[in-house]
Amino acid sequence: MFAVAIGVVIICNTLKIPFLIGYLLTGVFLSPNNSSILNEAHEVEMYAEIGVVLLLFSVGLEFSFSHLKQLRKYVLLGGLFQLIFTIAISALLISLMGRSLQESVFWGFVISLSSTAIVIKVLQDKMMLAKQHGKIILSYLLFQDIAVVPLLLFTPILAGKGGDPLTEIGILIIKLLAMGLIAFMLAKWIIPWFLKKIMTLQSQEIFLIATILIVTGIAILTSYMGLSLSLGAFIAGLIIAETDYNKIAISCFIPFRYVFICFFFIAMGMLLDFHVFITDWPLILFWLVFVLIVKAAAGLLASLVLKVPLKTSLMVGISIAQIGEFSFVLSKAGQDLDLISENDYHIFLAVAILTMALAPILVANAENIQNFADRKIRFRKVSS
Repeated sequence: MFAVAIGVVIICNTLKIPFLIGYLLTGVFLSPNNSSILNEAHEVEMYAEIGVVLLLFSVGLEFSFSHLKQLRKYVLLGGLFQLIFTIAISALLISLMGRSLQESVFWGFVISLSSTAIVIKVLQDKMMLAKQHGKIILSYLLFQDIAVVPLLLFTPILAGKGGDPLTEIGILIIKLLAMGLIAFMLAKWIIPWFLKKIMTLQSQEIFLIATILIVTGIAILTSYMGLSLSLGAFIAGLIIAETDYNKIAISCFIPFRYVFICFFFIAMGMLLDFHVFITDWPLILFWLVFVLIVKAAAGLLASLVLKVPLKTSLMVGISIAQIGEFSFVLSKAGQDLDLISENDYHIFLAVAILTMALAPILVANAENIQNFADRKIRFRKVSS
């Protein structure tokens, strides 16, 4: 895998194509659907999940609870508005195409989620995470990671096979409150005391192992509570960021993060069956444009509702205009419940991979795209 990835990335570098796209192309080339080089993708998917956990942990290290408190308006209100706008616009347009209301709403669920791994990685690499649009994007992505759980709970209900939604939502709120209380106690007393004891050993190896224990422990705890591993890893990062040892943790984890993130993008590429591009390319092209426009519009509207400047709102909309990794989980659940057909599922995978491939370019150049649009608008005003 690494041998192929290095070859593909060298070619991408020559052609000025982002490395992340090279990793996706590596996954497409190595996919069991397209070649016989790798017959099993399970182990790669496991490493990919570790990559997402480490990525969210490193993001948490760069923030803190005080920073997160400052973003609460964007996390709670902005994230909610972005989710509702995306689902509403998608469901309305898809239902007008003749699809059932249940299927239309479900596709709205799937489209509403963006790629935390890709967007955060690009924002970190371009040092844009601390800028205003970077903070708003992070807020929306955090809300989406939490919203995955209720969306999964509502999916069987759309298929006519679910339980009481109010009960499930109530349980989710209790879980989030319980996790918040646990995180507060860990950050206030337990983790600082534990790391202080570890540092008395004066061993970087022991510190690394202890930090891995904290990250995996909290991530597994959130997973058992029915929340995502990545959310637990982010909370672990926030907790360690409050201690005096956050810079040591960042220096220890950067190499591991890069290695396992490589696995994540390769695993995403391995999901794709390349033959669908030959048989259904008009539909793939249509849905690609549909997703890009709807996601950008929803992100723009959500930001404008919060009175974010137009320029920043447009950059936010452009940056979240892709389908996320948790959408794969939702789409698979929809297929199992007969909400979508197998052919639609394969078309979705192709569109998702294409939006992921375009995401690094769009996120890195969001400001340039906004400036170009601004110049065009000014030119038309002057001409008129």
